[in-house]
Amino acid sequence: MTTIRSSLRRLLRTPVKTAFFFLLLAFTAALVCAGGNLWKLCGDNLERFETIFTTIGTVEQTPERMVQEGVWSADQKDYRYYNRSVYGEPVSKEVLDFEGAGYLSGPEQRAYYEALPQDYELKEDYEGMTQCMIIEASPLEDCIPAGPVKIEVKRVLYSTYPVNTSPIYLCDHNTEHPPTLYADQTYLMALQDGWTHEWEEKGAAAIFEYAPMEGPCSTQTDGQGNPLPTELTGNWMEELTPGFYGTETGKAWLTLCRDFELRKLYQSFPVTATQDLNLIMAFYTKQAYLAEGALFSEEDYKQGNRVCLVPARFAKRNRLTVGDSLHLSLRYANYAASANGGGGESRLNAEGEVYEVFEESDYIIKGIYDVGVAGSEGDWRYLLERNEVIIPAASIKNSDENNIAAYGPMKGYTTAFRIPNGSESIENYKALWEAQGVDNVEITFYDGGYTRLEGGLKSMRNMSLLLLATGIVSAVCIVIFFCHLFITKQKKRTAIERGLGMTKGQCVHSLLTGILVIALAGSMAGAFGGQIFAGRAAARMEETTLFDTRFSNGAVQFEREREESDRAGADAGKENGSAGADGTGEAAASERVYLTETDWRMSAVCGGGVFLFTIAAAMAGVCGNLKREPLALLSEAGK
Repeated sequence: MTTIRSSLRRLLRTPVKTAFFFLLLAFTAALVCAGGNLWKLCGDNLERFETIFTTIGTVEQTPERMVQEGVWSADQKDYRYYNRSVYGEPVSKEVLDFEGAGYLSGPEQRAYYEALPQDYELKEDYEGMTQCMIIEASPLEDCIPAGPVKIEVKRVLYSTYPVNTSPIYLCDHNTEHPPTLYADQTYLMALQDGWTHEWEEKGAAAIFEYAPMEGPCSTQTDGQGNPLPTELTGNWMEELTPGFYGTETGKAWLTLCRDFELRKLYQSFPVTATQDLNLIMAFYTKQAYLAEGALFSEEDYKQGNRVCLVPARFAKRNRLTVGDSLHLSLRYANYAASANGGGGESRLNAEGEVYEVFEESDYIIKGIYDVGVAGSEGDWRYLLERNEVIIPAASIKNSDENNIAAYGPMKGYTTAFRIPNGSESIENYKALWEAQGVDNVEITFYDGGYTRLEGGLKSMRNMSLLLLATGIVSAVCIVIFFCHLFITKQKKRTAIERGLGMTKGQCVHSLLTGILVIALAGSMAGAFGGQIFAGRAAARMEETTLFDTRFSNGAVQFEREREESDRAGADAGKENGSAGADGTGEAAASERVYLTETDWRMSAVCGGGVFLFTIAAAMAGVCGNLKREPLALLSEAGK
């Protein structure tokens, strides 16, 4: 203890030098600790966001031109004009398969498959359906159905609802000059709920009309999207002649009726097959989210396990739960639209027959998803259809090549891929894509703001490395300088102590003790101050959110963290009696986007490193002094 007190007293005899040593060492230790903490925090955030963010690209074939088309409106007695996109030949998805693309999943051009309804309830009782019917009818008098005309229903081949009244009104609403109907003829007609004339003037008292509906037709294609030849015309009306139902055209009409019965018209039961749920925009944006069970695993995608996700309303309507079996009978594929967009496909194949089931199996319900309220902006074709079932693409074992009911150009809601996160990955992909020289294809990337976030964190990490390097260099210079002042230049003191009979160990204690006490105090103060500075700097990251968490896989995780914080705040409120009411719950409910808590262990390592380097430098100086003989030290000290 005497040696320690003596060593400290000697330092206090030069208070200015000692104070400068303490302050400068504390400052450099703070720089090292702050830089180390921020560097580690940025790395942790980048690692975290790498796992919860996803970068996808949607692919869309652009139209070659726009044309204006006029559609006749019988009630307005004029044409209504619409712009229609005209596409060239569909560009194959294969153009996306090029070296260096680095896909994590995809690219896929998704089809949705129409499944037989079986005995599943696809609609609520109160929702109703559009009235469609195929009937034999005759006009009450010769007429032209350019406006409402009366026709007598003679026979109903198919109808969504019973036809309880006759005659009914017919209007060929979208044809300016429809053909004449004769009272002495019977016609086979496909009709649906139509426009109502004079609705604005008469309201519910206006005449209710039926309008033409497309008759037997086919849009079947081969696997490359080439239309298959067919004799089906799609005419909505045929004149009935003797033996008509024995002709190919008559058989096609009867087949269409059978298809309506089989399909339960307008009760769609679509099944979407995907390689990655993130490629479906509704799941990517979290507009669709898991309500029960689990999402698909990598094994499900790779091995094609027969598991599925079903919508919550469909599950509730049919009393289905996670683990139950769902029977799927897939009839045909539509590569032209999303399930919610629907349409475009005909109900019959090119031969005028009903599409036969090409894939039939029982699927285990792995998860039940629900759908939130969609935003007012955006394309509704990106949304999910009410009964849409999701399955892994590899679970379909049979080819759909002979059951493609519609094929169209790649669209953002059908074609997508996933690549690694980060601006470097996106820019690399863009450069490689440009090198392919493919025209009329547009790729849009979505990363939930990861690129901006990554840029901010990398800039902050670079600054933290600069701070760390500055602190280390400063610490080295300061420690060497003051060790030189307090140890190396104390040759005379060492010589005198050795001459008075002190051992080398006692000399070490005499020289080192005071310096190490100051160094320890300075390193601890610097570590503490550096951690506080790093914590305040990290807290500023959350003052401005650089991205929208709705478009990341992290949105659900963030929401769960917030809910856990809410529960923690509520529990604290119960314990304290009023914590929830005085704002504790509000503070706890703040959404944690960034990791902002600094690690005291990093400060301990950085501060300890500065202290250990001081010990090493001081020991080097002491050992240099002790290697020399006292008389030699005295002679050098006098110079």
